[in-house]
Amino acid sequence: MAKKKASAKKAAPAALTPVKQTLTKSGLVNLLAEQNELSRKQAAGVLATLENTLLGSVHPKGAGTFILPGLMKVTLRKVPARKAGTLIRNPATGEMMKAAAKPASVRVKIRPLKKLKSAAIG
Repeated sequence: MAKKKASAKKAAPAALTPVKQTLTKSGLVNLLAEQNELSRKQAAGVLATLENTLLGSVHPKGAGTFILPGLMKVTLRKVPARKAGTLIRNPATGEMMKAAAKPASVRVKIRPLKKLKSAAIG
């Protein structure tokens, strides 16, 4: 007996429509709720979960990286401390000068991925 293939189609992604206004948090929650047929409370929960996941990933004890597939990659870069008197190049004149001491720090780097780059190009 032959098996029947399920005719479950993937939901076609909605056509990309430009958003003319900068969205606030409540505006984004409303947009998520409208486009996905969710209540505002459910959409706010989805946004909160995404936010907590991102913050937990870049937490000092977290993974140190967060990827929103196709859109962006958030990574952390540890910058070592700099001792006082270290010679650095003055970018304006090219002259070498002594620098002040700086403590070690962590920088957040956000890298755009393919979908985000292609959407920005048009």
